[in-house]
Amino acid sequence: MSDLTRPVIGITKPIKKDNWAYAAVAAAVRIGGGDPVALTPSEQRKRPLINGVLFGGGQDIFPMLYDQTPKQGYMYDRNRDALEIDLAKQARRDDIPALGICRGAQMMNVVRGGALYADVSAEYVDAAYPNGLMGKMLFRKTIEIESGSLLNMAFDTIDTKVNSLHKQAIKQLGDGLRITAKEKNGVIQAIEDPDMHYFMGVQFHPELLIYRNDMRGLFRQFVKIAAAQEPVEVLGPDEAA
Repeated sequence: MSDLTRPVIGITKPIKKDNWAYAAVAAAVRIGGGDPVALTPSEQRKRPLINGVLFGGGQDIFPMLYDQTPKQGYMYDRNRDALEIDLAKQARRDDIPALGICRGAQMMNVVRGGALYADVSAEYVDAAYPNGLMGKMLFRKTIEIESGSLLNMAFDTIDTKVNSLHKQAIKQLGDGLRITAKEKNGVIQAIEDPDMHYFMGVQFHPELLIYRNDMRGLFRQFVKIAAAQEPVEVLGPDEAA
């Protein structure tokens, strides 16, 4: 049951997988002052009320959504893709505060007509990030943040160090979006829509850095803006077009 004193944040995830990843994001939302609820294709049909939506991380987006070729043998989650496409369209139409993490940021870009690099290490110099578990947990890289952006206001700095769990990255920017953070090598690390109350995607995983005050500040910022909006009903499949 939702805590009625807190804004409800819907978090996208697969139906039966990524429970540990959802738990980490849900904990970060709670720390930020929100009441997290899972949004899956089956939950979408129940049409829950939310104040904001968080597009979570996870497996690759189906490449044909941005005119690329699917990987042989890779198991794409087309149902989750469809859910997030609907939610991103609804967020834009109804100005619902939205935050995307890693895959979530990529989906926010793809829905706007943007494209992705399938392998960031093949496209950029100095983008061969660690593959092993310990490397992913401990590796940090510097990002440069646009002054005056939502991310800048959340972090109160124009540069910081973040983690790196991604192998893909934004290639072509989607309609109405602007780049608000990059690595020194040019890899895009944050995007925003300046015409919405809150529409931000980050390529890193702030929920795994929640011990830091700046990362907690990001979730507090998102939840605070969501709290100021009236709750809206999640639309059913294909109703947000």
